[in-house]
Amino acid sequence: MGQAATRQEAFEADQQEWLARQFDELTVRMDVVLPSAWAEQKRYLPPSVSALPGPYSFEIAPFIREILDCLSDDSPVRELAIMKGVQICFTTGVLENSLGYYIEHVKTAPMMLITADSDLAQIRMGSYVVPMLQHSGLLDCIKSADETNARKKGKTDKKLEWAGGGFLLPIGARNPAKMRSTSVQVMLCDEVDGWPDTVGKDGDPVGLVRDRTAAYESARKLLFGSTPLVKGQSKIETLFKRGDQRRYFVRCLRCEHPQVLRWNRVDKETGVITGIVWELNDDGNLVPDSVRYLCESCGHPHSDADKPRLCHPDNAEWRPTAEPALPDVRSYHLSALYSPVGMQSWAACVQKWLEAWDVKRNQPKDIEKLQVFYNNVLGEPFEVRGDEIKFERASAHRRTVYSYGEVPNAFCEEFCGGPVLLVTCAVDVHKDSLKVANIGWTSYRRAVLLDYWTLEGTTEQLDDPATWGRLREILDELEYVADDGKRYRVELGVVDSGYLTDTVYQFCRDVGPIAMPIKGRGISEKSARVPEFAEFKQKSGLTVYGITVDLYKDRWGAALRRGWDGISLQPEGHFNAPLDITDKQLKELTAEVKRARIEKGTGKRLGFEWYRKSGAANELWDLLVYNNAALDLLAWNTCRQMQLDATHWPEFWRVCAEERPFFQDG
Repeated sequence: MGQAATRQEAFEADQQEWLARQFDELTVRMDVVLPSAWAEQKRYLPPSVSALPGPYSFEIAPFIREILDCLSDDSPVRELAIMKGVQICFTTGVLENSLGYYIEHVKTAPMMLITADSDLAQIRMGSYVVPMLQHSGLLDCIKSADETNARKKGKTDKKLEWAGGGFLLPIGARNPAKMRSTSVQVMLCDEVDGWPDTVGKDGDPVGLVRDRTAAYESARKLLFGSTPLVKGQSKIETLFKRGDQRRYFVRCLRCEHPQVLRWNRVDKETGVITGIVWELNDDGNLVPDSVRYLCESCGHPHSDADKPRLCHPDNAEWRPTAEPALPDVRSYHLSALYSPVGMQSWAACVQKWLEAWDVKRNQPKDIEKLQVFYNNVLGEPFEVRGDEIKFERASAHRRTVYSYGEVPNAFCEEFCGGPVLLVTCAVDVHKDSLKVANIGWTSYRRAVLLDYWTLEGTTEQLDDPATWGRLREILDELEYVADDGKRYRVELGVVDSGYLTDTVYQFCRDVGPIAMPIKGRGISEKSARVPEFAEFKQKSGLTVYGITVDLYKDRWGAALRRGWDGISLQPEGHFNAPLDITDKQLKELTAEVKRARIEKGTGKRLGFEWYRKSGAANELWDLLVYNNAALDLLAWNTCRQMQLDATHWPEFWRVCAEERPFFQDG
């Protein structure tokens, strides 16, 4: 038994020795190295590419390590999305380090770097990639796959090649031919929110780059990184939501409560303020040393100098916050609040906020700067809400001194600069009803809503007495008697011809000059000055007016958000509603908000536009706009009869008040 055991041990020893000799004789050696380990061993940052030059260290941005290691050849992660602010070390820590790792360690992978356009791709190569090769000892790795031609060095403007057979193609996202021409294992996609929505006839560029990695499905790496831009249009937001939505939780240095660094916020129940806080001096300027981050649990203040301790791996960790679309898809969010010390401070973030937001009035100061703050600091997509009309603001325009059908001239004399001087009517046409609103106008465009009806019935036939018949009575016969005895009739009614156009035209021809067809129109991008309305003739001779509705919406959006103290003269262009206006009707004034207008196909922002919230009724909002257009048409026509070349508002109001062409004294 003892001899048998000895022989077995000798046999196993021979096997181990034989196996060891086989490994020693292998001609290819593959060491398992993580990208983060490669970066710490090899990477050097010159002053030309970093504010913190020297050997690369994750002590500066420890949250980058996990993201970078997802690009390891051994990692099961196949798709990676990073939605980020600026100055969080993404370019240096992820894009460049992963490229260096694949050049020197993996060697064989075909790669593609796609940026918003080809010029940016070349800038990325010349300003960042080439210095990395030079200062990290990788120039010897760069060599052409064509070893028969000594003149080829492995680096051109269109391609970078290295020993082992791997290569990198730097291209712009607007080049569909190059995007679909080559299959690659690793796809590095930078600033994807700057990519066009479609690429030629090939459609979605994100789908196109996924297709380019299909041949490497079990080993591919798709990296998407970007600062987000506009909500609803943001590609990186969509990609982020596709992943597990990881956020970097740090622990309070006093109570150790884990939390994501977030902006200034107020608890609705307690009123307690946490997050980023600051103080202003007597001149309203930021006191930089006052900026602190208050723990959301205990309120402990942290200074900018505490960032290294807050973000250290012993005190922080990445946590997924959602289920991914697929198990091998990850996503990360990083705001600039995590920016390393020496790069973007919390005080710098606050300064950007104060340049965009009026803290005293609690409203936007500069919409463009506000978007930059959301995108670059918070790392969040931005939806323009600066021109949103809140219900509380709209309801503040309800007056207790009059009801529908009444003209409150005593109130107007005291607070609106004089009595109502004329009445206009506006009509919105629907399939089964007409929405009709009459507004009285005092001097300098102060509006008094007198009536708002829904005339139900068929609108396709002009002989329906409940709709077109009732509208004719309102225009021809309705008379208002004010509380001071003044009498008013509708001076002009405008009818939206966007729906049932021929029916509207026929009604206006039948009724005569008191009814005018109008049609909303957009703002031309090429126009330096945009008029409120434009006249054009139909073949039948009927005059139709195109109304630039966004100009009026800008005007009334500001007016409805504006407050009034109730004791002084109302601002010019103020709005008044009767006591019995319903909340439902008032909400129609809040149905639209202003947002960025994006050109489909290019993603280029063309300015701003008003759009209706999903499912919201907006008829009274439209009728307010149309009534203002009716006032402008009356004023223009009055001034034209006075031989004036353009509308002269002081003269128009003088004529209305002194010559009284649009009302009768009682």
